[in-house]
Amino acid sequence: MTIERQYSLPNCKLILQGLSDANSNPNDKRPQVSLLMNAECHFVGHPQPLTGGRDFFESLVQQVSLYAQSFLSGISSLESVESQREIVQMQRLDDNKHRLVVNDQKNGEVQDSSTPNPSIQQIDLSTVQLFDLVEAVDQFFADSRTLPELSLQLRPVSKRTLKAEKPITQKALPAAIGLSSLAVAALALFFVPIPEVRRPEEPVPQSQSQLETLETPTASGSDDPPITPTETPEPSLESNLSPVASINDPVEIERLQALLFEEINREWVTEPTFTDPLIYRVSVAPDGAIVGYKAVNEITPTQENQIPLSELLYKPVGSRTSDEPLADYQVIFNPDGILDITPWNKKTQDSPASDSMSPE
Repeated sequence: MTIERQYSLPNCKLILQGLSDANSNPNDKRPQVSLLMNAECHFVGHPQPLTGGRDFFESLVQQVSLYAQSFLSGISSLESVESQREIVQMQRLDDNKHRLVVNDQKNGEVQDSSTPNPSIQQIDLSTVQLFDLVEAVDQFFADSRTLPELSLQLRPVSKRTLKAEKPITQKALPAAIGLSSLAVAALALFFVPIPEVRRPEEPVPQSQSQLETLETPTASGSDDPPITPTETPEPSLESNLSPVASINDPVEIERLQALLFEEINREWVTEPTFTDPLIYRVSVAPDGAIVGYKAVNEITPTQENQIPLSELLYKPVGSRTSDEPLADYQVIFNPDGILDITPWNKKTQDSPASDSMSPE
């Protein structure tokens, strides 16, 4: 049974007719075409299609792909001498017109397309029609169920085949203009005067009496004592302890414990390298925000950088009151990556109203 495959584009249609292999599965919904009997190439505006057998089709796909590569790259040397003896030839007439010639397929002779010969088929294509034909050829090669043994053999262009598209004088012109501009700029800078450089003036030495006068404060009618600047202590990353009310509702403590576990466990993504557990006392506000924390055991900065407490610590902006109740928890970061959180009053001997932590 003859199998027909079509590859259709708006301006081109490629039709292949062939037979499947004798060993193929008869129940296959899309049998494989192994033997090509006829190939037709239809173009919009041309009632007569180009037709031929396997030799015609192999030459068509090879020459069309080679010509498209040459057309896009602008290197005409891609069209080798062997292509002049192919059944199908492509000739460029102008920027938007391309001639597709099919020579006599019976005797294998290639004749001049300019000489009238009824055995020669030729069609003048626009650039749009050309690339619709190229797309149809690409669709054929993408179809693994049609002539799978046929492949396109394209090779990159060697440097020896490249030729200059512009005369050497035109290519050297930009470099000559650049050198001329550089010479003019250097000549203009030659006439610019050299700026005068002055040495900095040395400070005038002051006498001892002038220094004493500067150090003696000016007498004033006010008896106010001199203002002594006070140093503002720099807050540490670990929060300071301050007496605040504690949250004693068991349901609220359990809810905040779940929120704290979810927040820390989500952000703790760094694989720990420490070998001993890191134990912290963490204070949580009623809305679940971490308002303070403090290390219980000895922890190095390198170890603390592996946990997310500093990133999750609430940064006060003035909207949080200092007398709101807090809930304290013992947070343990284990070396195996497991997080353990329990209420602080269950792990220590402190009263429920023990001092909590405040943010930095």
